[in-house]
Amino acid sequence: MAFHVTTVASPSLTVPAASVRRPAAGHTGAGQPAAKVATAVLTPQVPSSFDSLMASSLSAKRPAAAIVAKVGKRPAATSTAASSAAAEPTGTATPASSTAGASGLSDFELLFGGSSYNPANPMVAPAAPSTSSANAAKAAPPTAESVFGPNVWMTDPIGLTPDGSSFGYNPFYFATQSTAQTVAQMVGGTVVAKNMFTQPGNAFVQQQPNYMVQMPNGALINPGLVASFYTLGFPQSQINTMIGQEVANTPSPAQTT
Repeated sequence: MAFHVTTVASPSLTVPAASVRRPAAGHTGAGQPAAKVATAVLTPQVPSSFDSLMASSLSAKRPAAAIVAKVGKRPAATSTAASSAAAEPTGTATPASSTAGASGLSDFELLFGGSSYNPANPMVAPAAPSTSSANAAKAAPPTAESVFGPNVWMTDPIGLTPDGSSFGYNPFYFATQSTAQTVAQMVGGTVVAKNMFTQPGNAFVQQQPNYMVQMPNGALINPGLVASFYTLGFPQSQINTMIGQEVANTPSPAQTT
């Protein structure tokens, strides 16, 4: 007798089809669905329009010289200086500026120039001008003492009034005899002594005479006034012109009578 067994499913053991979770065919085994993993791998990272524009602009227009050197990389000159400093014996003091010590110029003058800056050779200070060239460039004007000596005019020339009281004359009108002799050699005259401010019969009396220079035509020039031209700080050329005018404008005795 054959037995036919019919499988009867118990309602308590049946699992609804909707509640069964089946992994996709490409399950990775890492707890993530294969669909999501594929999406993460295959989807490209699309930059924004602004990022694309900036990237293309920088790559096309950025010059090669604009590449910044790595931090810490020093210029060749500084590296050489550093190598030289490293070669110095330990404990030896390095001067603050070896260039300034060798050339005689400060760092500021080497960088920006200055009164001692020599554009022809910036590393060498220019030589100081000689005394002769400095004097030729700017000659000092002559003075009365340099031309006539220390005693150019009389000291305190005095006159007397009719009542016997004294008064002082302007020394510029009272040249010493040596000054009068020098002026006479300048203009071609001779020295004479005269009382120019007190003529005979005048109630005033001069205590010192006036040393005058008499020209060949008889005209009298006061050498004290000529010596005063040298107190104005004029060059010799201008003083010569003034002396010439003094001679030309002094009338002869024949013209005054």
